[in-house]
Amino acid sequence: MQLGKLQEVLPELTKLGVGVAAVSADDLEGAKIMVERQHLTFPILSDPEGVMLKAWSRWDFGNGVGLAGTFIMDAQRKVVFFEDDGERFYRRPRVDRVLDVARALGR
Repeated sequence: MQLGKLQEVLPELTKLGVGVAAVSADDLEGAKIMVERQHLTFPILSDPEGVMLKAWSRWDFGNGVGLAGTFIMDAQRKVVFFEDDGERFYRRPRVDRVLDVARALGR
């Protein structure tokens, strides 16, 4: 999901009890620039070595880059939604899809 769109629905996600964070393969300075440019109020985690991205199979070992993906986990940290965005950074799940999953978690 595009971070700017996620920022727009953050109040509703917060009301639903959903925590939000993004992981970037950028270093701390790159993550900080992203937060400032997009006026984000949720954490951007820096993973330049790809430790977390590799653990979640979101790393392209051939090219040494992180792959985009969207995960939603329930309270037990079980993945209940995943969309593989691959290297297509322009393609993300629609906001309403993510909100629908988040709303269903509260039921």
